[in-house]
Amino acid sequence: MGDFLTDLGLEINTQGLEDLIVGLFQWIIKFDVRDINVDYLSQLLTMVAPVWNPIWAAVNEFLGKYFGF
Repeated sequence: MGDFLTDLGLEINTQGLEDLIVGLFQWIIKFDVRDINVDYLSQLLTMVAPVWNPIWAAVNEFLGKYFGF
C-alpha cells in the first residue's frame, strides 16, 4: 500500500494501520467461543423480561395483523 501512496506523492506511514489489521486477524484466529462466560445471561434475561415481553408481544401482534404471521 505504501507504493500506491508514494506514487500519489503522499508520504503516509501505514505501518500502524497494517499492524492493527494483522493484530485483529490474529485475535480472530485465536478466539474460542467456549471461553465466553455466559453464567450471567440467565440473570440478565430475567431482568429485562418485564420490558422485553410486552414489546415482543406487540411486534408479534403487528406481524400477525399486517403480514399473516
